[in-house]
Amino acid sequence: MFITITGELGSGKTTIAKILNQEYGFDFYSTGSIQREIAKEKGISTLELNQLMSNDLNNEYDKMIDNKTIEIGRENAGKDLVFDSRMAWHFVEKSFKVFVTVDSYTAAERVIKADRGATEHYQSVEEAAKSLRKRKRLEDSRFAEIYKVNTTDFANYDLIIDSTSAAPEELAKFILDKAKSQNAGRETYLSPKRLFPTLAIQEIDTDRVKELRNDTDERPIDVVESNGSYFIIGGHETVCAKIQNGEKLVPVNLLSVDGNGVIETYHKKAEDIVQASGQSYQEWESFNDMKFLGYPDQA
Repeated sequence: MFITITGELGSGKTTIAKILNQEYGFDFYSTGSIQREIAKEKGISTLELNQLMSNDLNNEYDKMIDNKTIEIGRENAGKDLVFDSRMAWHFVEKSFKVFVTVDSYTAAERVIKADRGATEHYQSVEEAAKSLRKRKRLEDSRFAEIYKVNTTDFANYDLIIDSTSAAPEELAKFILDKAKSQNAGRETYLSPKRLFPTLAIQEIDTDRVKELRNDTDERPIDVVESNGSYFIIGGHETVCAKIQNGEKLVPVNLLSVDGNGVIETYHKKAEDIVQASGQSYQEWESFNDMKFLGYPDQA
């Protein structure tokens, strides 16, 4: 079985891949390990290779890494391999493709706490989050130019999973279980604490929330993405119940938005639905005994 893992900066994708290697016996390949193999074949150090790559205007070394990734996949057919690589999903045949997403503020906190946080000298979580979002946009733009693909298009992946609330060990097991089941169709799981309400708390059926806390129904919640934030369109009571039960992942149905900004399923403009006040978010936080790390740009 091949599992290819990519995702957002600070999402913990490398840690998850290493757990699949250490705990579940998967051979581990990352862009770094593939670079080391190429450097060895060329008889140079990885530092020298990195210096060559930094001056590679024709992306020749990117292509070498891609070809090596393809080669590894073909030479290890039938084995259990996990690839921690931005583009392995695009090149490794018959892989279970995973995209790890994360709240940008959570990612920023992780970066600040890590060694690299000290070297990058962020003044605040907000500054770090903004920097990570900018770096991701630049990276996405670069890959779009080289490969003519949108790396953040969830349609490219079999499983989209959120590391905002769940531990890497939990996510590794979750990914492996999903890879083994090979369910038809794409599945998306987000942290319920990452979903913003589009209803005032006074519109929430509190009795229904209490009922749902004892419900094991796993039907997806209708959600729409806007400017990097996710908003609940249908299923507010279910999300409240999941948060209050301490659940770390909730299945979501990410709704399509047409060229006019209309949510196709609901025939309403997304911008008209996702507008909410800071007070609405604060009341949601109080009701669910939680705290958003940051409010959407619309607020």
